[in-house]
Amino acid sequence: MFYFLVALFDFLWFGLIDADHINIVQDKERIEDSIVKAMVECYSVEGFYPSNLDYLKEHYGLVLNEDLYFISYEYEGENLMPNIYVYRKGEDV
Repeated sequence: MFYFLVALFDFLWFGLIDADHINIVQDKERIEDSIVKAMVECYSVEGFYPSNLDYLKEHYGLVLNEDLYFISYEYEGENLMPNIYVYRKGEDV
């Protein structure tokens, strides 16, 4: 009976850890998708990709949780889509 309880506890513990990891991955994907959507909208309306995220925040209502995530926005030019990388702060890269 004791081993069954230990096995059940292990199963639940590792299941919760895995669920937390899945949520982190999904949050990062949602952030990236939101940024891309705002960039594409800007490009289609104004004819250029913005040089920074602040432009998207100010003109396209983009809201980001920068306390929890580090967001790298690599601007290469008005007609080239910037590269976006999202990292959770404290996470190994």
